[in-house]
Amino acid sequence: MTKRTSFAIFKSVVMALFLREVQTRFGTKKMGYFWAIFDAMLMVLIFAGLKSAISEKSMPGLDFPVFLATGFLAFFLWKNIVSRSMSAFSSNQGLFAYRQVKPFDTIVTRVLLEILVSVMATSVFIFIGCFFNFDIAMQDFNMVILAVVWLCIFGFGLGIMSAVFSYFYETFGKIMNILMTPLLFVSALMYTVDSLPPILRKIILYNPLVHFIEMIHGFYFHTLDTRYVDYEYMMYWTIVPLFIGLFFYTKSEKRILSS
Repeated sequence: MTKRTSFAIFKSVVMALFLREVQTRFGTKKMGYFWAIFDAMLMVLIFAGLKSAISEKSMPGLDFPVFLATGFLAFFLWKNIVSRSMSAFSSNQGLFAYRQVKPFDTIVTRVLLEILVSVMATSVFIFIGCFFNFDIAMQDFNMVILAVVWLCIFGFGLGIMSAVFSYFYETFGKIMNILMTPLLFVSALMYTVDSLPPILRKIILYNPLVHFIEMIHGFYFHTLDTRYVDYEYMMYWTIVPLFIGLFFYTKSEKRILSS
């Protein structure tokens, strides 16, 4: 009998965990898949409605609902990756009795599931955009996909770091969850960095999420650009949390398995 490789075992475990996560999150709830994409859809409807009520003028050269949808879909993808990763260890603690299941596998599984949910949500928005004749054409498809993949890696790195810290220090997880709400308003989802006064522009650019959202918007819409995107700053925010997360995970994996 041929012995399976570590990677083959990893794939099998992730697939099994993935099916379990899908069943747990969506299989036991009516309209479970709808609620998975409802957050982004509700935010787009609310802010698009407020924009129309306050002013008939929209951003020149683009459909404001499309601008909102791209920002909110990206934000909720990142937010859900980080949030779901934080609770991955505690939610799957009983499965660690199986030797093949590692805590790291649970985070990978949840990240993959959030990407799948985001793809589903994006497909729904594309259908709605086509139905209402919105301009959903991308300026540079490859760069938009690169920005989204990069955002996922950033979320994964921050997620694994937060998962380890919040597992041993509950307060850390609570602080991270509290920060998610204000980030919704200071991540350039409903406006561009260029539209802000210089002093606010300088402050908001300390938020790494702003650079990712600006990158997505800049390469999506023909009338926008990426002049405020600092790729080096984004790289630091991607590598440092990922390194810290993996370092502390390797040091504490046995404690997580045995606790």
